[in-house]
Amino acid sequence: MTNRISLRRRQLGLSQMRLAELMGVEQPTVARWERERRGVKIDTLIRLARVLDCDPRDLMPDDSPPPPSTMGPPGAVPLAFPGGRDLPVRGGARGGADAMFLDQGAPLDWVQRPPQLVGVPDAFAVYVVSDSMSPRYEPGDILFVHPSQPPSRGSFVVVELSDQEAYVKQLVAQTADAITLREYHPALREFSVPRARVKSVYRVVGTWEGR
Repeated sequence: MTNRISLRRRQLGLSQMRLAELMGVEQPTVARWERERRGVKIDTLIRLARVLDCDPRDLMPDDSPPPPSTMGPPGAVPLAFPGGRDLPVRGGARGGADAMFLDQGAPLDWVQRPPQLVGVPDAFAVYVVSDSMSPRYEPGDILFVHPSQPPSRGSFVVVELSDQEAYVKQLVAQTADAITLREYHPALREFSVPRARVKSVYRVVGTWEGR
């Protein structure tokens, strides 16, 4: 990953200091990303790709390991889903610490389809990009979304807002005027979002733990 991050940065005429400013980190952090071939988290890689105006895969080395969807924790047997890598990843990091962006254009990546989504049209996956649902979900986890399975009270959902930002939360209640959601971290809390701001509520039907 080192060479490609450095190469793309230099193609854009950016210094390590300027890239650090754009990413909201210190210059030594960028230097470490460009020095190490491993260890850059998926959500960081997606943010880097947005800042560097490229596909996340363009920043990965040629000998990079299989994508997270085909791997388990170290030493685990790789996942063996019946579907191929035909499930688009449409959600990834955006500027806010807690928000992601549901991209309806080119997918951020493609992952293997789990059994519960085989044959389901328009199904997709998202990367978890914050710790607001920890310990249920952690940054780097992949969530599998069923677009037509109605969410119910207590289910985990991806809530897409009218400005295309999206959040992973637990559904508490729905009314004609608002939906009430729950998050776990840094403290357990419930809050309501006006229906006028809600574009879609998608049910999470599975996950791959990226840790």
